[in-house]
Amino acid sequence: MLIALNILMFIAPAIVSLVIHDYLRHGEVKNIRKVILYIIYLFLINLITFTISYIRGVKGFDFETMSLSYRLKYMGLGCVLGFIMPFIVCLITEDIITIGGFLRYAKRLFNDLKKYMPYAIWAAKADLGAEVASSYLNWMWWLIEPLCMMLIYTLIFGYVFKAKEDYFPIFIFIGITMWGFFSRSVKGSVDTVRNGKAIITKVYMPKYILLLSKMFVNGFKMMISFGVILVMMIVYQVPVSINLIWVIPDIIVLFLFTFGVGTIMMHYGVYVNDLGYITGIVLQMLMYLTGVFYSVAKRIPAPFGNILENFNPVACMISSMRSSLIYSSAPQIALLAVWCLISFILIALGVFTIYYNENSYVKVI
Repeated sequence: MLIALNILMFIAPAIVSLVIHDYLRHGEVKNIRKVILYIIYLFLINLITFTISYIRGVKGFDFETMSLSYRLKYMGLGCVLGFIMPFIVCLITEDIITIGGFLRYAKRLFNDLKKYMPYAIWAAKADLGAEVASSYLNWMWWLIEPLCMMLIYTLIFGYVFKAKEDYFPIFIFIGITMWGFFSRSVKGSVDTVRNGKAIITKVYMPKYILLLSKMFVNGFKMMISFGVILVMMIVYQVPVSINLIWVIPDIIVLFLFTFGVGTIMMHYGVYVNDLGYITGIVLQMLMYLTGVFYSVAKRIPAPFGNILENFNPVACMISSMRSSLIYSSAPQIALLAVWCLISFILIALGVFTIYYNENSYVKVI
């Protein structure tokens, strides 16, 4: 088992890089070139990872005394680098991928957002209005649903399973609110293009604008829930500090990460009809690994708890939010910055994919 993990910690990050490199080249990389690129990634990633480890005090590899925690962290850092490295290598090795090309796509994205953002906001308002138009309690459902979920989980985990986290109702409400935004947005992204068939078959519109509209709806509901959280903090007399300002960056990173994942999922949702079912199952599993109603770092045995919290982006953001709101402490700023960078990479991959394939979506649906 340890031998396999020792090998995996070195080779897995390079595989991640090779997959993304081939993705950027639309699967056109020949097999011989793949082998050469894999060797390059294997060398570069492990060189950087080992250098960072050396600076932090690890002077060599002693596999007999090496802890499981170090192996997992080494592989996790390598995979993060493996996510970033292909963009740099592609700029150097691929003639059709240039800085000018990235800038053109970035400019096109900026112009399209500026042009179509009013529609996204209007569509979000229309969806919100239609959602409560025929209900007796109207907009109150946006409060009732998360409050009921909070009460259920508080009863089950707070009293039945004896959870000991401070301010547990607020603790669990933060997790439900943030996870709800992420899961609803990602699951909804799969069918976004198909559901928007009536629009995209008649007029041109960047397809991710439809996703943004749905995210604005979910984001509005999330903001209402955070308003309830602030009221609960006053009722429970939760002490606050200047670290409360980290709430804003945390929400921004969550939005960016969700948009990045959503753009990729909405592309594959056009071609894979069963992806919605698969996404639902995966999200259900991830919910229990994200710490929605418990602390991942405290409840999962070391070293897996801390590693899972750091390398699960939504778990990291939920933990950061709880630190800022409940515990008056600053989040892991460097880790939040890394996930912000990865979010931009995901957005770049997703938007690049949509622009490249959007003409074929109408034919498929």
